[in-house]
Amino acid sequence: MTGPHQMIDADTGAVLVPRLQLATTFWQRFRGLQFRQALAADEGLLIIPCSSLHTHWMRFAIDVVMLDQGDNVLKLHENLRPWRILTAAPGTHSVLEVTTGCLRNFHPGQRVSVVDKETKQPGPHFPAKP
Repeated sequence: MTGPHQMIDADTGAVLVPRLQLATTFWQRFRGLQFRQALAADEGLLIIPCSSLHTHWMRFAIDVVMLDQGDNVLKLHENLRPWRILTAAPGTHSVLEVTTGCLRNFHPGQRVSVVDKETKQPGPHFPAKP
């Protein structure tokens, strides 16, 4: 997984996820958070591209933020427990997985951005899914 990145509110610059990992390859996306013991309150996993997800082989619940191609928040899912399957909302391009309780930082319509943690420069751009 690539890193180190942060997710920020694109309008205010407020840091929403201080430690963000990116899952961009097939195997990174497939593995996701499986088999991890926990996810710290300040970290998240952004899966790009992503149109559905599962929590099989996970040991903890997560909150999910669905983003469109323009990095706008489409939908929020709270407390997705292990062994569940979730189909993404129409228009979803990527999915952010964070610790339960972290959704208070997000709201539908919000525009977010991925930046390099060190330089604060915009992170990599990812094309639309085929």
